[in-house]
Amino acid sequence: MNNGEYNFQPEVKRTYTPEEAGHDRIRKPVSRMSRKKNRRVNVGVLIVCLVFTVIVGVCVYLLASGKNRDDASLPGNSGENESVNDVITNNPGGGDHGGGADAQKYEGTETSGETPEGKPFTVTVSEEQMHMGDLILVNYAYPYAFAESEVSRIQTVTSAKNEFYLARDSKVSLRSDFIEVINTLMEDMYEVNGNKYMQVNSAYRSYQEQVDTYEYYKNTNGEEYAKNYVATPGYSEHHTGLAVDFNVYKNGYIYYVESYDGCAWFRENAKEYGIVLRYEPDKTYITGINGETWHYRYVGAPHAEIMYDLDLCLEEYIDYVKDYTIDKMLCYDGENLISMDAFEEGEDVYGVYFVPSQGEETRITIPENVEYSISGNNVDGYIVTLTK
Repeated sequence: MNNGEYNFQPEVKRTYTPEEAGHDRIRKPVSRMSRKKNRRVNVGVLIVCLVFTVIVGVCVYLLASGKNRDDASLPGNSGENESVNDVITNNPGGGDHGGGADAQKYEGTETSGETPEGKPFTVTVSEEQMHMGDLILVNYAYPYAFAESEVSRIQTVTSAKNEFYLARDSKVSLRSDFIEVINTLMEDMYEVNGNKYMQVNSAYRSYQEQVDTYEYYKNTNGEEYAKNYVATPGYSEHHTGLAVDFNVYKNGYIYYVESYDGCAWFRENAKEYGIVLRYEPDKTYITGINGETWHYRYVGAPHAEIMYDLDLCLEEYIDYVKDYTIDKMLCYDGENLISMDAFEEGEDVYGVYFVPSQGEETRITIPENVEYSISGNNVDGYIVTLTK
């Protein structure tokens, strides 16, 4: 709790008048007389008291020194400067699904990593993190939270892109990790068909930029057009830095991605890089946005491939995943859905499950010996992705 947010006043000790304190202004305080009797010191009692005092002192010392030894043996207490996210403490309470006394708890906000062998552990995430991650749903019903830590990851594309695609101008921006994904995708496409003319046309937008965009299309094409094709400010995927509008710019001409022959490989393989076509024409009744064959969204692996295989838009996928828990995971081998047994015995496989929000803090149990990542869904909980 940040006490700076509250105007606490220290308790003021009352100053009593002499009368209130049992005095008057002239006389000394009234006291009862007591008779003192001369008593002989009992040596036996004195010895017993001294022995008892020594025993108590030894016990206190042993308890204190034992605690210090235990603390020194815990990870993160080696005397080195470590961040709170690196410190692991025992978590007797366990996790949501049978973590038990062997579970461990990260006292921080780490949402990805690798778990040790031998025991599961729990990760504690904040309510704020429910609005962060690759799988957040931002649409007409769920606005973007504009978390400072997420906005700080936005970077201009020209400062990080490679030579295998174009950016409309030096201001167009995306989340830095998404730019790395696009770099890999575009380089792979160039090696296949020599296409390096795909262009990032529109990407991250601040709230004010979305206001300006909405007003522009409203004034140019009418309010009905703006409602159908431009998200309300605060409710646009472009705020996330995970959404991008692509086109092809070649020899001074602009082409659509869905109709340009040189983009056929991109349209077929983008899902393998965690990228989906966000607004399919036949999903308008769900997304609230008319078909936009140029608007792509990063959701990560294996989610893009599962969404493609099951013909689910992001709204549908968010609901679909809610049926899966750590005890009954959605398991995928890169091509097909597989059973839990196949996941536990396999390699290069994925497991996905949902954990509903528990309020200000949510404890999420992670199985042993896996790589994991946690994303909020921006609705009501967290999606955990495991990789073996």
